[in-house]
Amino acid sequence: MHIRTLSGFECTDLLAGNRVAFLACTKDDQPYVVPIHYAYSDGHVYAFSMPGKKIEWMRANPRVSVFVKQQGAGKAWKSVVAEGHYEELPDEIGHKVVREHAWSVLSKHYDWWEPGALKPFEQPPSRDSSHVFFRILVEQMSGREARE
Repeated sequence: MHIRTLSGFECTDLLAGNRVAFLACTKDDQPYVVPIHYAYSDGHVYAFSMPGKKIEWMRANPRVSVFVKQQGAGKAWKSVVAEGHYEELPDEIGHKVVREHAWSVLSKHYDWWEPGALKPFEQPPSRDSSHVFFRILVEQMSGREARE
């Protein structure tokens, strides 16, 4: 097995070419990792969710990481870790252009909204039940590739 470091261009290419990532966030020294559907554009990871644990935790601590892995033939694989800063895109004046951009890059992919809009159990009524568009400003990326 040979392992090598991916270039910045290769990291960006891998991040842009995938749709499912693992989002890592922390609150009170407790880590939390969850899969998300996303789109990558202009140095940001864009995603959509209903309010819940990950949104609550990212609001409390906006420092997050995103992990993407692409399986190759046999034992081959590539992966990228992107570190960055969470930013919510509320439906308010001042965020309209960025929110519309998030919607446009996400909506290029089939069923982009479904994973973020569904919960495994019925949610109790809440005053904060609207969907949340957000983005992560990617500040740093690193990647590896393994080949046989």
